[in-house]
Amino acid sequence: MQAVQPSVPGMRPSLLRRAGSWTCWSIAAVLWLPAAGLTIVRLAGGSGTPWVQLLSLFPASLFASLAAAAAALAAVALELRGARIVLAVLATCLLLGQMSIVAPRIVPASAAPGTLFERPAHAGAAASHAGVHPLTVMALNVGSTGVDPTVLLGQARAQDVDILALPELALEGLAGLEAAGIGVDFPYRVIDVDGAGTGNAIFSRYPLVPMPRVPGTSFYQTRAVADVPGTAGGIRLTSVHVDSPRPGHTPSWRAELDQLAGLQQGLPADGSSVLLGDFNAGQDHAEFRKLLTTGLTDAAGTVGMGLVPTWPMNAPVPAFTAIDHILVSRGIRVAGFSTVGFPGTDHAAVVGILDTWP
Repeated sequence: MQAVQPSVPGMRPSLLRRAGSWTCWSIAAVLWLPAAGLTIVRLAGGSGTPWVQLLSLFPASLFASLAAAAAALAAVALELRGARIVLAVLATCLLLGQMSIVAPRIVPASAAPGTLFERPAHAGAAASHAGVHPLTVMALNVGSTGVDPTVLLGQARAQDVDILALPELALEGLAGLEAAGIGVDFPYRVIDVDGAGTGNAIFSRYPLVPMPRVPGTSFYQTRAVADVPGTAGGIRLTSVHVDSPRPGHTPSWRAELDQLAGLQQGLPADGSSVLLGDFNAGQDHAEFRKLLTTGLTDAAGTVGMGLVPTWPMNAPVPAFTAIDHILVSRGIRVAGFSTVGFPGTDHAAVVGILDTWP
């Protein structure tokens, strides 16, 4: 007995399949076009408005590519036609290409031999773990409205933070932290705070030697050397706050990222550096990748968390991009990374557990 196929009154099954195929094909095409365009911009290194802003959406476009590939394959399954097959192949290739771009951010570096964060060869295979000194650092753009200082210090204690960087710290925020007892937890500090809302500061459990802040930037970017026990020459710290690449500010945004790269290249090769804070850029911006070529590596990607977004927090839309980072130089191993949300700011804090050795 021949099976009876279900049908809609007045419509043949072939027409149903054709309608379903056309619907899937249309959905695939609508999703594929913007994802493909954004990928082309990413590969071409688009650096002007609106491309810089749109590149922040590149990781999110993977979901569009995944949906496009699924819809295109469904269209092929419903109706085998040349145009649908071509779209299915293109959608699948696009998805695979995007995944290859973001793979280094989601595959922990410890899974691959020869990572930059292995103990240097000159340290010797017999080097004792007792020579490694864990250091917990935390950075948070506290925003113009400020974060509750009690909540901030409570979280810093809970995370056992040794060094706290606070881009965009204002006079009122500093006063609140003083009243909350920040000097007890962090007796050392280097502060660049004024009444214009462009301030910055580094607080530390370890002695700090002030360095001139990054010159000529839209927001203050505080620098210091932390005298961490067991580290030769200390660790150079930069509390980063790069200008945002909003329309009209893209040139200054690019110049400030280039300046950070130039400052890093000018440091002695045997020194250790940590740059942490609000870079207003991510791995999909060519300017940020240029900064990484100076010997820095993003702590989040090292532990496979490079796609965890940090902005915008406490907003009508979900956070979709990672623009807050902890960058470390050779000689520092990343043992852990996490993000923490706070009311009162549209940024998440980034927390890194770092190992250093003499």
